[in-house]
Amino acid sequence: MFRSWCYRATMDDLFADSDFAWSIRMRREEPGAFFARQDATGSLLSRRNHWLDETPERCLSTSPVMDAITEDLWDLALSWNQVEKNGERTLENLSRQWEADLILLDTETFRVAGGCVCFPSSWNLQEATGKTLSEVHAVVPGLSDELGPKIERFLRKLPPGQTFLRENWGMTRSGHLNYHPALERARLDESVTLSEAFLRIEHQAFLRLPTAVLLGVRIEPVSLANLIVRHPETAARLRRQLETMPDEVAHYKSLEAGIPKITELLREA
Repeated sequence: MFRSWCYRATMDDLFADSDFAWSIRMRREEPGAFFARQDATGSLLSRRNHWLDETPERCLSTSPVMDAITEDLWDLALSWNQVEKNGERTLENLSRQWEADLILLDTETFRVAGGCVCFPSSWNLQEATGKTLSEVHAVVPGLSDELGPKIERFLRKLPPGQTFLRENWGMTRSGHLNYHPALERARLDESVTLSEAFLRIEHQAFLRLPTAVLLGVRIEPVSLANLIVRHPETAARLRRQLETMPDEVAHYKSLEAGIPKITELLREA
């Protein structure tokens, strides 16, 4: 789904040949490239619009400061020629034309101001809106203590006009893009098969706006079976990451019940 260069270029960053550890390693990207349309078939936008039609209350979230931020978003998208020039300047309309999920942080308070998330990774945008980054990350074991100050310093010093990318990862029992908690997707456990297991990569882009920091997210599901065949070295590194992952992190990522079986599948490959 996502551009192949992004997938190949970041596997070493995702799975270093070492034990599990949180990381916020960033790399530069051309402004606008991340948000440019990647799916020529239109399938991705169709799926986004499906969820915006079916459950807009889950996808969209706003706050009093979002009006000004939305204007900045539209100006940015228009400068990149990525939206209709005469379209209604709303967050929802923009989100129906951009493939990436959008999360906005108020630059004065660094609270989540709102956004549009159609493909969440087992979290709820409405619950996050209004919270600071430290409050959002408080549920992530070890992240706030290890990386919280670094993340905030990076965002405060983020220069206008530049885009930085990073990746995060998890695992799921299907290749579905939308893992909103309300959908109650099947979880990984000891019964998971190789065909069911997917690596879920979050490609994240950070960009400074006049009134906010824009976080764009693209989800890339990668079949574990395909990963083993096409990238055996990466599969071996993934197994090491899973085997050395702290129990509390595995619980947070909903992996604790599935790790024994997944590592067995990776070991037998």
